[in-house]
Order: sequence, then structure tokens, then C-alpha cells
Amino acid sequence: MVPRDRIRRGRQEDANYAAADAFERLTGDEDAFCIAWDAYTTPGRGREEDDVDMGEDFDFDDLEVMRRRLPRLSALYLGDAARD
Repeated sequence: MVPRDRIRRGRQEDANYAAADAFERLTGDEDAFCIAWDAYTTPGRGREEDDVDMGEDFDFDDLEVMRRRLPRLSALYLGDAARD
């Protein structure tokens, strides 16, 4: 288990600890998040990182590719820029 004081060390903003703080409010245990996170990230827990399929890789910066592959999303967020 990663000690909570080790997680809080450094000059990071409170937003970095939102999940741990919310977990503590729900469970009433300040160490519960660290225990759960350690269990989740422990190798060999039944899921291998290489087994995750993230789909086909394409260039999100290429407006024409975005327009062709994600037309509704492009129209919503890129507007006329997607047509240039």
C-alpha cells in the first residue's frame, strides 16, 4: 500500500487528490483509496495492458481525416474549419 502522506508530497494542486478525497468521504477511511488503487494496479490481476485494443490509430490533427472519420463530431466542434 502507498502511504497517503507519500501521495500528498510535492507541489501538486488539490485537484490531483479529488478522487482520493471523494473516496474517503464515501468510505470514511482515508487509506481506502490507496488500498483500492494498489489492488487495481497490481500486475497479474487478470488484465494485461497489451490486451487493451485502442482501435485504429489516425491523425487527430488532420482536419480532412477527422471530417471523413468523425463527420458529426467534426461538424459540431470544427464547423467550417473541417471543410477547408
